[in-house]
Amino acid sequence: MQAGFDLGSMKGAGPPSKVMLVIQNRIAEMQKVVELVEQFGAAHGVPQAVTNDLNQSLDELLNNTISYGYEDQRSHDIIISLLHTKHQLIAEIQDDGKIFDPRKTNPAIPSSPLQSRKIGGLGLHFVKSLMDDLRYTRVGQRNTTTIMKNLQEGT
Repeated sequence: MQAGFDLGSMKGAGPPSKVMLVIQNRIAEMQKVVELVEQFGAAHGVPQAVTNDLNQSLDELLNNTISYGYEDQRSHDIIISLLHTKHQLIAEIQDDGKIFDPRKTNPAIPSSPLQSRKIGGLGLHFVKSLMDDLRYTRVGQRNTTTIMKNLQEGT
């Protein structure tokens, strides 16, 4: 599935349990991911809180990839896949950026007041807090980051 795919166009067949979107490594492209997650979540009856958690986590991961993952100014494809199973909502990001394993970051829990903290450094902490599982693999020149959220029975 590419950008602009309408989940509602499959009426009668039920919503697809897996969709894919290819974006370019530009911040403006991230809006397409938000729209896909919203449509996919609605099509599967996923609670809005779960959809919001997934969107926030994808926003953080994609922002890091786009902002820090490339040493050149060329256009790169980033592939986002969503999968809905009986018990989980799964998102996978594949990119050809620099090696980065988000599981290996351990940001310090802030001890100082919010106003005196430097900007940044908590995003991956939020991802780890919002999602039930975070996985990473590197095969060849591609990173694959997978995040999973457990669903209640019937979601």
